[in-house]
Amino acid sequence: MNLNARIILAVRNFFRKYGRVILIVAVIWLIIFLFNQYLKNRPREKSLINTYTPDEPIMDEGDTVPKRAVSTVNETIEKYFNYCNQKEYENAFNMLTDQCKEYLYANDVNKFKEYVDKIFPNNKIYNIQNYSNVDDIYIYNIRILDDITATGTTENYDVYQEKIVLHGDNSEFKISNQGYIGNQKINKEIENDDMKIKMIKKEMSYTKEEYTLEIRNKTDNYMMICDEMGGNQITLNLGNQIRPVLNVTNGNIIIVPDETKKVTLIFDKYYDDGVSPIGINFNNVRLLKRIASSLTDVSDQSEDNIVRTFSINIGLQ
Repeated sequence: MNLNARIILAVRNFFRKYGRVILIVAVIWLIIFLFNQYLKNRPREKSLINTYTPDEPIMDEGDTVPKRAVSTVNETIEKYFNYCNQKEYENAFNMLTDQCKEYLYANDVNKFKEYVDKIFPNNKIYNIQNYSNVDDIYIYNIRILDDITATGTTENYDVYQEKIVLHGDNSEFKISNQGYIGNQKINKEIENDDMKIKMIKKEMSYTKEEYTLEIRNKTDNYMMICDEMGGNQITLNLGNQIRPVLNVTNGNIIIVPDETKKVTLIFDKYYDDGVSPIGINFNNVRLLKRIASSLTDVSDQSEDNIVRTFSINIGLQ
């Protein structure tokens, strides 16, 4: 048998033995090739597009950060973050608003240092997302993450996040951190024959409002404004709903005869919910002849001890 005949016979035997396998592989390859061509040539769906837009609010798409302010906002956040990351405490502290310095840190840079050291124990990276914007105040959510390129490990990977707020104009911004917004002076008073209430100020954070009041007991009796049962004895009136006070569930608010006491009341209230509080309601003020030996103890509220009960509301608008 000559050489050509042997080659033809060998090829024929090879295909007879492996032809089915070759055919299956060819079909699979053709399917993969055609599918890849389809993926390359089909219209790109919106869901495949990276839509990360850190300066567009996720709470209200209609109220975006003005374009003229975006670069300054981002530069301010980056500068503040770098100061914290590099433990330049004074420089970072000086980027905070005066109200933030006073409310969160009592104007003490050492207290701010404690906060920075807790959040930045090692080198960090960050990303931001605009959350909402109200009255030219820009609220961002900042995520502070471990820099795995620096640590070289993904074990115990820490992520910390909080709201930071930027105040100012297009040329310069100040920051308030930890979700703090700012304060507002309130000049409101109300009184009756038994008591006088003077509103001093309101501290605003992203998730709460904190009111400072002076309350005077004008009577010769002990005045119990709220006991340890809390409930709806003191409420924030939002018009379509009420919010109970949060910070007096573990004790009483009692004012002795002819005393003026400063009282702080905290309520749930989101800064960007679009609702303005109408007033604070004191729904169950009781005048008592006597109280327990400790003002934090449960007082005798039997009928013979209660002189009278009344309600009083102080407006906020």
